[in-house]
Formats: sequence, structure tokens, C-alpha cells
Amino acid sequence: MSSPPETSATAQAILDATLQVIGEKGLKGATTRAIAQAANVHEVTLFRNFGNKSNLISAAIRQRVSNIETQSLRYTGDLEADLIRLATTYRDTWTAFGSSARILITAAVDPELAEIGPMMGRMFAVIRDLLGRYQEEGRLRSESGDSLLFAFLGPIAMPFVLAAVANGGSVPPLDVTAHVNRFLHGRLAGREDGDDS
Repeated sequence: MSSPPETSATAQAILDATLQVIGEKGLKGATTRAIAQAANVHEVTLFRNFGNKSNLISAAIRQRVSNIETQSLRYTGDLEADLIRLATTYRDTWTAFGSSARILITAAVDPELAEIGPMMGRMFAVIRDLLGRYQEEGRLRSESGDSLLFAFLGPIAMPFVLAAVANGGSVPPLDVTAHVNRFLHGRLAGREDGDDS
């Protein structure tokens, strides 16, 4: 069953409550009853809108992740501006997950979350393509797409991953412009490894 229109206040309350309860109780503790209580709706409303817990969790994650796709994955020709926009949206998406970010860590191994892996994979493929386009133009040096992707997204995501693993540790603020400048410093085309000039 697909998620209801985003304009539904009830559906939005359920999606928000889903991530809130996961953050508080973990995936196993986030029962449909607990989610319904947090959303201030009857459990049957949750099932009518989303069908089951797995669909509900996928819809909540899809909504958060869609911000990256709709707001930041477009090529403008301005390398630095495109990377700043992407880094900002990616950081804001992790922030929006809050303590429920742990769900993104467990998604790859939990059969209940089987839909999330391919969803994230598609998003990473689009980001890889954006970075690859700048490589094809000769504006980023040639290296594997995965290496480039991890070098760019890793420093943004890792503090959230560590905080989630530590069950609520704090996430230091990220200076997006400084991150993009550090990323570009080592990857602008024409720069060789060890060339700090």
C-alpha cells in the first residue's frame, strides 16, 4: 500500500511519530500501538493509511530522503554551489532523523526494512552521477565513484552514525562550506596526491 498524500495532516503526524518512537524505543520497541499513541490516532488509522509497520517505516524514511532528491540533486555547472547545496541538504536530512538515525544503520541487515536499501542505493547513484558529471568535465580528478561518494558524504553522516550508536550522543555542528572546501582541495582536477600548492 502506498503512502497517503503528503498534504494529509493525519498521515504526516503518523510519519513524524514513527521516527520519534523509533528514536526513543528502537526498531523492535516501535510497535504500531506506540506509534499510534504518539501520533494521537487509533491504531486502525495507521493500518488504513499504511497497511503495516514495514510500509509505515519505509514511507517515513522515503519522505525524509526525498528532500535530498528534490532539493539538492541538480546540476547547475557551479561545482562549489552544487556541493554546498547537496552537503547542506544531506546534513539537514540526518538532523531531521534525529535519534531515529539508527534505523538507517540497521536497514541493510533487517529484513523488515528490505525496501530501504534499494531506496538509499538509488539516491547514492544519483549523487554519484552528479559528482561523475563534474569528473567528466575535468573539474574533479578521476577516482572511483564510490571513493568520491564516501569522501564527500562520510564526514557528514559519520557524526550522526556515532551519535546513534552511542544512543543519543551529541552531533557537533558541521560547517558545510569548510567541508566542501576541504573536499575540493584534494580533488580539484589537475592536483596530484601530495600537491599542497
